[in-house]
Amino acid sequence: MSNKNNLNNVFLVDSTAFVLKYWFAIPPMKTQNYESIAAFLGFAGFIIRFLHDYQPKYISFAFDESLGTCFRNKIYPDYKKTREKAPIELKEQFALCREFLTLMGLNNNASKTHEADDILYTIAKDTKKSNLNNTIITNDKDLYQLVYNGDIWWNYSDKRFTYDDLVKKLNFCPQDLSDFLGLMGDSVDNIPGAPGLGQKTATALMSEYKSLDNIIENLDSIPSKVGSKYKRFIKIIEENKKIIYLSKKLATLDYISDIETDLKTLERGVGDINEIDSFFKKTGMKESLKNLWLKDIQKLMVT
Repeated sequence: MSNKNNLNNVFLVDSTAFVLKYWFAIPPMKTQNYESIAAFLGFAGFIIRFLHDYQPKYISFAFDESLGTCFRNKIYPDYKKTREKAPIELKEQFALCREFLTLMGLNNNASKTHEADDILYTIAKDTKKSNLNNTIITNDKDLYQLVYNGDIWWNYSDKRFTYDDLVKKLNFCPQDLSDFLGLMGDSVDNIPGAPGLGQKTATALMSEYKSLDNIIENLDSIPSKVGSKYKRFIKIIEENKKIIYLSKKLATLDYISDIETDLKTLERGVGDINEIDSFFKKTGMKESLKNLWLKDIQKLMVT
């Protein structure tokens, strides 16, 4: 069932981004039971192709279900405040995607208190203890934090970054990305950062000092080390330490103690073709596509 080249690899998939990709890219497809199954069809097709191409032994999929209920909202109520909640039609397709993964014997997780990033971080942290390498499939730069030696961040297209690639790209350790975001904030997630301190300044400071604590401890050296034009940020950082460290906390990935991370759980299972057939009928997909996919899935079960 597995490609020998991938026996020591764990594939960790940031699934929400893929579902949204197909939600926006594919016109709605109404069926008897659903307003649309277009996003589900796009995601399911991606899964079948991925399993065929890479034949993973270990794989896990993470979904976001914590918008507005995440523990970070208790720390900072405005966290991700600008994000729109998913409409019912999209939520139904997320549910179909997760049901399909389960029927295919593929580990998948979501949480009301934590984000998909935290789920992937938790699994990645534990798989490294088993001397396995992680391939993180995502477009999210926040997940650079998961990459250690032997790991790969991959956008499932043209960008693949190893640990060394990211150190060269960032000019600091990817595990310290939350320090960087603490300084400059993140408008996408509504993380405030220090007022007036943008990406260019945060990059210059992190490139020189490598960590937020080191920056704070050496503020007076900024003009000589980084350049006199950055002198004005000494006062900004001094006056905004509290919000900077709060921002770092919001950007720091959290370990989830009740997520199953043992290798047996992550190991790719074998689905029941009859149950998958019944599930496909429930979605109302075209008979021709259903039969084609069932043939492809049967082949996957014996590879």
